[in-house]
Amino acid sequence: MKIRFDFEDISSCKIGIVGCGYVGLPLFVAFSKVGEDVVAFDIDETRVNELRSGTDRNGELSCEEIEALSGRFESSLDALADRNVFIITVPTPVDVSSKPDLTSLVLATRQVAEIIKEGACIVYESTVYPGCIREICLPLIEEVSGLKVGQDFFLGFSPERINPGDKQHTLANIVKVVSGINEDSLKKIANLYRLIVREVCCAPSIEVAEAAKLLENIQRDVNIALMNESWSCFSKMNIPMEEVLRVASTKWNFINFHPGLVGGHCIPVDPYYLIEKAEQNGIDLPLIKQARITNEKIVNTLGQKVVQSLKLPLTGKRVLIRGLAFKYGVADLRNTKIPKLKKILEGNGIKVDVCDPVVSVEEAKKVFGVDLLKEDEVNTGDYDLIISPYDFLVVQNS
Repeated sequence: MKIRFDFEDISSCKIGIVGCGYVGLPLFVAFSKVGEDVVAFDIDETRVNELRSGTDRNGELSCEEIEALSGRFESSLDALADRNVFIITVPTPVDVSSKPDLTSLVLATRQVAEIIKEGACIVYESTVYPGCIREICLPLIEEVSGLKVGQDFFLGFSPERINPGDKQHTLANIVKVVSGINEDSLKKIANLYRLIVREVCCAPSIEVAEAAKLLENIQRDVNIALMNESWSCFSKMNIPMEEVLRVASTKWNFINFHPGLVGGHCIPVDPYYLIEKAEQNGIDLPLIKQARITNEKIVNTLGQKVVQSLKLPLTGKRVLIRGLAFKYGVADLRNTKIPKLKKILEGNGIKVDVCDPVVSVEEAKKVFGVDLLKEDEVNTGDYDLIISPYDFLVVQNS
């Protein structure tokens, strides 16, 4: 290998974070705390300007926290020209047909490949299907850059485990999975992340790390689907799910998952990446597919329960939904099921208001056309039902 630095100290790293979202920003924060030469790049100029002014639209960092950071935010690719470490954290969603959408990943890969030099290290944190880095990203890097992996640059994958709104399981204290295209890449990337995390787990291959990331969230999706199906059954039998869970949890090996609306960027997305790759290999995944169907449909069941809880006639009834984001306490609107719940109720002639203490009024209107209320604008006595959608709680006002 021609590369001489081992990333054992921050002074040898000129880090460029590609993507300033829920994954990229925490990485920028972490590396900025141990060194000053860090650049966070994003093609969204508005996002970059907001961060420069101390505003995080996701609500994960305060103005004071952003202003205290070293490093800088940039929207020009030229700002990455002198970097020797590139960490790619762009979104990998699915399209309207639930097929993997690698548009942002391919664009970011091409951009980085245009500017890398000998000795560069490229790490992907974006969630992908097994084989994506080796089959899609690597050939593109080599084609555009003219460099060869293992000879001119390092390459690896370190799947993100960011949980928006979670102040306990943070980047610094969770186990960081790392992998490399070869042993040298693995060693360098492991040393890089040891600068900012307490523990590193080295996967034996990039494909193992890619698959492990998917399995983490597919496991949750399948288990939540089981709870959702059970909740649907027990609700119709007038058996309280919360009591069933309390009693069942007294068994030592019972896993206490709860029913819920599945949203966000991971659990409702990642299964489709494995489904797609499996289908390419002639493999069917009926359980994983059914879990997705069950969790996508559960909002309909919740809507029916709300409708059944109201006295006829439904027209003119008023319902308050407490929460718009995909889960409580975050501003993340990705794949939230609340707008669909609202639409179901309104389709029955019900007047529906939504309040959320975290989501911005402007963002709610822009993304969903929802006129969001804040807590001080809500008079609970005005409503026939109040819904806490994150725990499926329906409260009937007297």
